[in-house]
Amino acid sequence: MATDIINVESRKRITAQRQMLLELLREADGHLDADELYQRARQKQPSLSLSTVYRSMKLFKELGLVEEHQFDGTRRHYEPKQGSHHHLVCLGCGRIIEFSCPTTEKLKARIGREEGFEVTEAEVRLAGYCPDCRQRLLDSRTDAESEQETGERR
Repeated sequence: MATDIINVESRKRITAQRQMLLELLREADGHLDADELYQRARQKQPSLSLSTVYRSMKLFKELGLVEEHQFDGTRRHYEPKQGSHHHLVCLGCGRIIEFSCPTTEKLKARIGREEGFEVTEAEVRLAGYCPDCRQRLLDSRTDAESEQETGERR
């Protein structure tokens, strides 16, 4: 079991379970909630508890190793801390697309200067429909309009 200290101030050690959870987050193609992370971790270590996942995510968040997001307003999703980026969230399928926006950094600096406020982070979440879901919506509207026209002609 690894005993390297993650953070000297926190005195928290990187256990084999914590290391595995970090690796699973890094390997994930997307943002995982605690239940998804738990399911993946249990495949590698069946004795892992869900409470260990929650405690680890809390610790990782405090240490600045992960970011926590609530895309749907209920479940918390996690991803490894990386450069400044934002999210497009599809209201149809739940797909999350990351994007960068240099304007955000300029806005943080300007607001910070104007208000004398140290802005440490900014999160932009735009909601809408991905191309696939938008096409499905258009198709369903077209089908509904066709059915309505057919019903009116009878």
